[in-house]
Amino acid sequence: MVRLSREVTYGLLVLNFAAFLYEQFLPPWARIPFNSRYALSLAGIQGGSWWQFLTYQFLHGNWVHLILNLLFLDSLGPVLETTLGARKYLALYLVSGALGGLVHLVGAAMSPTQFGHSVVGASAGLCGLLAALATIYSEDRLRVMILFVFPLTLKAKYLLLIFGVVTLAGTIVPLGNVSHLAHLGGLVGGLWFVTLLKTEPVLQLGEEEPTRPVAEPPSTG
Repeated sequence: MVRLSREVTYGLLVLNFAAFLYEQFLPPWARIPFNSRYALSLAGIQGGSWWQFLTYQFLHGNWVHLILNLLFLDSLGPVLETTLGARKYLALYLVSGALGGLVHLVGAAMSPTQFGHSVVGASAGLCGLLAALATIYSEDRLRVMILFVFPLTLKAKYLLLIFGVVTLAGTIVPLGNVSHLAHLGGLVGGLWFVTLLKTEPVLQLGEEEPTRPVAEPPSTG
């Protein structure tokens, strides 16, 4: 059995949680300027606040948003951290998140009424992780819980396909306060990243724990 690397994933989990707690303890009068400065918005980027491509990825709108993203990160992160190595895994996460934000801003410039709102959350980076995992381990079978109740087992590539279709549909017909454009950009970022790296699988998924490596895991370089 392979011991999964988790150090970077734990660091990301802590940063996301700490950033959320920090915002919760801000006095009400300070929250609007805080979000104006660190959430991603077209006005912010046009005003020179380029750091928003990074900072928005660690902010969340509410507890449900945070917890769902942390669960997703904890599920996908260790497998990709082991497969790619710490540095490439972190780059995948942050680049996918930034690209997702960029795609959202393109939509905001083209249709301010539909996409002009500011955006926060780790979802774009997580979409990049999903796309990367489903590309590297495309034939491996994953078990997902529909609505956290109904188990469904399917190949990783089909999970990506389903999620991609839902994301495209949400972009065309927006549902709820979700930036489907950012999700779409994150998926593209993840696909581009692993295609560029030509990454090979080093684990066999689909069991309680990934087992039987087909190659030695890469170094953290």
